[in-house]
Amino acid sequence: MSLPTNIPTALATATTVASGELGLVVGPRAERLHMLELSALLAQRGAVRVLDGGNSYNALYVARYIRHYTVQLEATLNRITVARAFTCYQMVTLLQETAVSPTPTLVLDLLSTFGDESIGVGESVRLLRLALVQLQRLCCLAAVVVSLQPVRQPERAVLTELVMNAATHHFTREPLETAVSQPSLFSWK
Repeated sequence: MSLPTNIPTALATATTVASGELGLVVGPRAERLHMLELSALLAQRGAVRVLDGGNSYNALYVARYIRHYTVQLEATLNRITVARAFTCYQMVTLLQETAVSPTPTLVLDLLSTFGDESIGVGESVRLLRLALVQLQRLCCLAAVVVSLQPVRQPERAVLTELVMNAATHHFTREPLETAVSQPSLFSWK
């Protein structure tokens, strides 16, 4: 499979990742808006589970997005279930306790909980491997899409690699290289 260099629309992601497959969305800020829009689009079709690892699920944004496509706002929002994890231990437990079902699952900012510096790299890798086993279990009956931003600590780069190796579909967006320069207040010539 070739790796796209840009993130497709949320609709394209929803139609690309099928049951039994693990999709991965990688980009700055874990492509939060993309994942929120994806949850809204999936909720218009049926139930969707959101497991939030970065405490980034914005229900107000999702409601506004849904309102552009349907007048059945309350019914559509009621199809979305959200659960949050604040530590890597909670994320593993959350994944273990999530039942396998034909409901698509979105995991927002998976690695944000695994970047905790108070947890050793070896322990983070061990826990992430447990999490990946659970993600594979969940994608048996329905599509699972995970978002993440690459970890900033070089010693934890292995975490990103592990998730990328487990995914069947990759959608990546490179961070924009912006040169920031402050204009001078006075021009001296």
